[in-house]
Amino acid sequence: MERISKILGKPIISIFDGNLEGYVKNVYVDKKLNKVLWLCAFDDETQEEKLIGSKNIYNFLEDAVMIKNSADIYLSNTVDLKEINPIGYKIYLLNGKQNGKIADFEIDEKMNVTNIILQDGTYFDKLYILNIGKDAIIQKENKNVKIANFRPRQILDIPKDIDQKVEILEEKKEVKLAPKKILTAGYEFLIGRKVGQNIYAENGQLIAKKQSKITSHIIDIASQNGRLKELTTYSLA
Repeated sequence: MERISKILGKPIISIFDGNLEGYVKNVYVDKKLNKVLWLCAFDDETQEEKLIGSKNIYNFLEDAVMIKNSADIYLSNTVDLKEINPIGYKIYLLNGKQNGKIADFEIDEKMNVTNIILQDGTYFDKLYILNIGKDAIIQKENKNVKIANFRPRQILDIPKDIDQKVEILEEKKEVKLAPKKILTAGYEFLIGRKVGQNIYAENGQLIAKKQSKITSHIIDIASQNGRLKELTTYSLA
């Protein structure tokens, strides 16, 4: 097992590419605190933040975090994160009393969270988590307490002197639209060419650095940010 605090700051090395992808800046865990799903890396050379999926991690127990390849690396501003970093979260009992603050947690070789460590060095049992929000963890004293017990009830205020007909409407089925595909087909010819000038997204995030080689990953990011035309214009043989 390894503590997250010992992973922060480690270099991230791609085995297949032989590249330094950056240094571990942060980690993100699912909202049940079961598993680390992302590492956040900071690249000193490009000044970019990247997200690396935990399935791409080969080993992290020694001096560096070794990942398999650079295929599962994304610029952090292109991913809609649902996961959290619970370090610093305060834990509150149902009576309002604060019962500690998360200072660290341990993970096994498969990135599963095995222990949660509080500020005073004691361990916190995940079975007593009632709810995890954006800022705090709510702890239950009884394992049988359900979060559904605290769900708001809908109360209809209907005047008693008015006859009301109740009509049961057929439940509307939610129509889920398929996500838009990234249209990169036909731009493979750009792979291996160099970028003639820096390419930026609308928010100022660097997509491709001047004189860097264009990869399929850069083409995908340029497509997501509407910069394929600009990338093509400023590509050099």
